Amino acid sequence: MNFELINTYQSIQNKLTLKLLERFFESKVKKSMKLCSMKPLTKGQQADIKAYFKKHFGREVPTYWHQYLYSRNGIYSEKYIPASIYSSSIIYSLNNYQFSLAYVDKGFYDTVFPDVNRPLTFVKNVNGYYYDDKKPISEKEAIKKCSNIQEAVIKPCLLGSWGQGVKMIHAENGFIPDMNLSVSDLFSHYKSNFIIQSKLVQHPELAKLNPTSVNTIRVMSYRRENEVVILYATIRIGRKGEVVDNETAGGIKADIDLRTGRIKGPAFGSPTEENMCMTDSGVEVDGFLIPSFPQILDFVKDMHFRLPYFRLIGWDISVDVEGKPVMIEWNRSAELSQVAHGPAFGVYTEEILANARTGNNTRFNQLSGRNRQIPV
Repeated sequence: MNFELINTYQSIQNKLTLKLLERFFESKVKKSMKLCSMKPLTKGQQADIKAYFKKHFGREVPTYWHQYLYSRNGIYSEKYIPASIYSSSIIYSLNNYQFSLAYVDKGFYDTVFPDVNRPLTFVKNVNGYYYDDKKPISEKEAIKKCSNIQEAVIKPCLLGSWGQGVKMIHAENGFIPDMNLSVSDLFSHYKSNFIIQSKLVQHPELAKLNPTSVNTIRVMSYRRENEVVILYATIRIGRKGEVVDNETAGGIKADIDLRTGRIKGPAFGSPTEENMCMTDSGVEVDGFLIPSFPQILDFVKDMHFRLPYFRLIGWDISVDVEGKPVMIEWNRSAELSQVAHGPAFGVYTEEILANARTGNNTRFNQLSGRNRQIPV
């Protein structure tokens, strides 16, 4: 067997895959650019951006993202990270893709984070098997446990994103009136890999922002050897009457000052919307104090050390009525909040770009970096 020929073919195929990924994200930002008023970049700014990435990433990048982000928030910077290289290279050099599906499975959270404050789990389905907490149960037992529950949430354990598949449920005698479904039919609809949890009663201060959704703090953390640093934090706020706070449901987001725990500046919605100074509930955004914010940051740092295969993580955190941080979920490839915050990686941009330039892309390589085994 000609292994050299196979490796050459695989290398060409990998490069083609990366190029197609980059073009996909380029087409997405171009569509967004058409939806808002664009500010031009000067020729000097464009040259500086290309030179910056040539020096630190090894090649030039298109300036679409820089222009789009500058147009949205009025902040110019060479350090904005294009989604094309973030989603095709950076995230796969920092996080080991081969381990991702197992670790992000919400059905395994109680194994990795057994002592972490999370919403109460009634029932979960993992790979077709039902569990009551960690104890395996039959489907009949699972249906019975969920036949009379108040204000619960059902959501996918795998692959769910942007709030997809997240539903509020209220069951009486095995029937869900709002959906006109039985609990058994609901289980059949989700098939497998889903979880049913109690609805989180959020801190009254967070509820002021929007009472119908759990408003979450997205914290981006980055591991550097035995240190976890917080890159940024943003608040995600749902719209009037919505259950989720995601942008796809019209949600808005704003930056949080890491030193004070207060929201900075306006909130941002979709590209077609103007920046917002107030929420739908009439709360002024700028200066709003996030409850228990220092505890949230410590909470995230502690949890990050439990995930050694992932150096860059986006955490969705809320706060309960007692002021304790609550883990909603963690994301191995969290979308960067550069419209609200500005350049995602800040002072660590050059370090992260250098890592992406020289490290293995685990989308294609099973193990990378410190995980590589030395042949005997």
